Amino acid sequence: MFLATDAMGFAGLLMTYGILRVHADQWPDAQERLDVLQAALMTAALVTSSFTMTLAVRAARAGREGARAAWLTLTVLLGAAFLAGQVAEYRHLRAGQHPMGLATDQFAGTFYAVTGYHGLHVLAGVVILAGLLIAGRGRARALEVASIFWHFVDLAWIPIFSFVYLLPLT
Repeated sequence: MFLATDAMGFAGLLMTYGILRVHADQWPDAQERLDVLQAALMTAALVTSSFTMTLAVRAARAGREGARAAWLTLTVLLGAAFLAGQVAEYRHLRAGQHPMGLATDQFAGTFYAVTGYHGLHVLAGVVILAGLLIAGRGRARALEVASIFWHFVDLAWIPIFSFVYLLPLT
């Protein structure tokens, strides 16, 4: 139920972005403002983290504690790398040649709302996974549940990356 309502939150934000973009008299080219290569690297980190999360769950099911801890550590690090990329992107946007703040225009407002909402989800996932890492063995079921959330958060990024960073102006 939680993931369904959370998906509605992401859908609502993306629909708002789309509606504002379609109805705007002028919409900036995201590829001129945003660092698409950096976002692609952030995307690669998240996609890879889904793979390492799957390996952590498999290791936990098999009772291989060392492998579970190693894969889970890598997942947390990849999630943290995504967040570091997002912080670097926000800093660059705020201090760049043409600073982009939250209230600069509709593009900026929806960009920060959509990516910030997702970033908070990644942060929550990293905290949960780090907690499970610290807790150690005996948490295989909790890890499986957390992995569902983690895969959801990773999956939610794909349309954000596609629509916000890659979709060209027409």
